[in-house]
Amino acid sequence: MDLSRLTEAERAELDRLIATDEPWTPLPGPQSMAYDSPADVVGYGGAAGGGKTHLAIGLSLTRHQRVAIFRQNGTELTAINDDIAAIVGSRDAYNGSDKIWRMSRYDGKPMQIELGSFPTPGMEQRYRGRPHDLLVFDEAAEMREQAVKFLMGWLRTTDPDQRCRALLCFNPPTTVEGRWILNYFAPWLDKKHPRPAQPGELRWFATKDGVELEVEDGTPFEHDGELVTPTSRTFVPSRITDNPYLMGTGYLRQLQSMPEPLRSQLLYGDFHAGVEDDPWQVIPTSWVEAAMARWSAQAKLPAMDSVGVDVAMRGADNTV
Repeated sequence: MDLSRLTEAERAELDRLIATDEPWTPLPGPQSMAYDSPADVVGYGGAAGGGKTHLAIGLSLTRHQRVAIFRQNGTELTAINDDIAAIVGSRDAYNGSDKIWRMSRYDGKPMQIELGSFPTPGMEQRYRGRPHDLLVFDEAAEMREQAVKFLMGWLRTTDPDQRCRALLCFNPPTTVEGRWILNYFAPWLDKKHPRPAQPGELRWFATKDGVELEVEDGTPFEHDGELVTPTSRTFVPSRITDNPYLMGTGYLRQLQSMPEPLRSQLLYGDFHAGVEDDPWQVIPTSWVEAAMARWSAQAKLPAMDSVGVDVAMRGADNTV
């Protein structure tokens, strides 16, 4: 590297990297914004090549002690494993039988990174009761909403100095099943949201009577005799243009050559580009949306003259 050609800002960044003992530092821009965010739940990504997986690994190695990184399918964990080994410098700390890295952090604190997957419904139950102070859902839009929220129930630590957070990395969903991610981060991703949020802006959410609602701030409040503490959430968009390591590899050209809607989804992080229904879906999503658009509230409801009964045999409901 010709150091004489570095700009003043680039030289300052190089000096900072040399001086630190940490094995990884975030890139300036969106990756640093997500890394430093105080939010309880951070969404990151949108487009391909923005450094989503490396953000997950960097947080794991520098800011947390008990980590779980999940992908939808176990075969997708190989690349994450390789990236961890490249940063750490060896695979000596990795136990392949239980898929856990156990090592000392750069500051001497013990840490572990568990790699997991839940390809079929119910497999997330294998991780029940196993606490982690960082939960990473890599390609979260490919995962089931219920599974992600179930695993968040064990986001905890007994160390008062250790913060807890969840990181959801994702590109725009390509199937209807992944649309839950748009609702979950609606202030940032839904164009029709009444109060849109800026990248990195904190918003607060709480659950009342089983329904999640956005609230004004993080102030605890009482509801039905229970003190409810809201949790914070944010989303930080990123693109390949934010990642200088990939910009020089020709990957941008590869994304530009992809067919639509993948081109808009992966190159620009367009969450409103075409989302296809499952081929086995009985009622097309467009029909459902059209029916909802036709609905209007009636000033006076007609008198009820019939009742339909769904006789319950199993589940939580009972026939009366």
